[in-house]
Amino acid sequence: MSQRHRASVLAVMTIVILAALAPAGITVAQAPRRTLVIGMPVTPPNLPHLGVYVAKDLGYFDEEGINLELAAFESGLQSLRGGVSGSVDILGASSEPVIAAISRGAKIRSIFSYAHRLTVVMAAQESIRRPADLRGKNLGIQEVGAFREVMTRAVLHSAGLTQQDVNYVPVSSAGYITALIGNKIDTAILHIDQAYMARTKKASLHPLVPLWEIMPSYWYGTFSTTEELLRKDSDLLARAVAAIIKAHRFMYCNKERTLDLASKHTGYPKEVLGPAYDALAAAKVWPVNDGMPAEMVQVTINKMVEIGLLKENEKPKVEHVVDRGPANAALAKLGRWTDDSGWK
Repeated sequence: MSQRHRASVLAVMTIVILAALAPAGITVAQAPRRTLVIGMPVTPPNLPHLGVYVAKDLGYFDEEGINLELAAFESGLQSLRGGVSGSVDILGASSEPVIAAISRGAKIRSIFSYAHRLTVVMAAQESIRRPADLRGKNLGIQEVGAFREVMTRAVLHSAGLTQQDVNYVPVSSAGYITALIGNKIDTAILHIDQAYMARTKKASLHPLVPLWEIMPSYWYGTFSTTEELLRKDSDLLARAVAAIIKAHRFMYCNKERTLDLASKHTGYPKEVLGPAYDALAAAKVWPVNDGMPAEMVQVTINKMVEIGLLKENEKPKVEHVVDRGPANAALAKLGRWTDDSGWK
């Protein structure tokens, strides 16, 4: 064997051996895998909440060295309680209970969003044609202070009504459509995919108020955590945010695969999810950057005062509500999407 041929063989063997040893070598070089628990505000999820589930299914949390565990709750208020008690590391919740808790001294901060714009309508029985018709009706909610009750309160406020003018009926997060079909409630706040699904079962149900029309700058969904975890493990949080950002970006670019995963997790057929996906994608509701526009956070704080969820002297500052550290660290690695001003 010539010296040149022998050198070539040795080079090939070296490459093969290194390739075989690479997984073990990477495992040693990487930081240990970490377990992270994220609490989600509804069970099963709706289309606006899908990003975390996509990130898990597509291995984005694995890529970030995270063993993800999901904890499902019946409302964002319950998820918030889980976060404050320490049973979850990141809590998914609408902005209102998080902002209210911060205003009362809770040591939590929002670090990202699962959907920064509103994605819900108030669905109503056929006899209810305008918000003023809600007086004396049975309105489905999760619990007082949770997202659907707050959105219900906003609709009532638009008609000069209060919660004392209606009857609140507690409903599980998976039970709204059944309750509407059975006439146990007259209205419910539904995510857009739920609204499409409801009309396939009872065509007379109609969207009384799309909430994004009366509150277009309202900041909706948050991922929040404790200030203690931010101090102790901001890198872990940054990697979790990166995984979700990757999922949101995938969802915009891969409609059919996203619908497959959405059908798997929501239980809704693709023909129902398709129009809902189109509406949400067009509105760019899934954040691909930090998902916490300061002006939207401020609008929401002000709205909470307007509808009686906060007193004027309880209003927290935006910088006391959000911590952009994890998102900024994730974006330093992933880069920002800047080709459209609608990306948040």
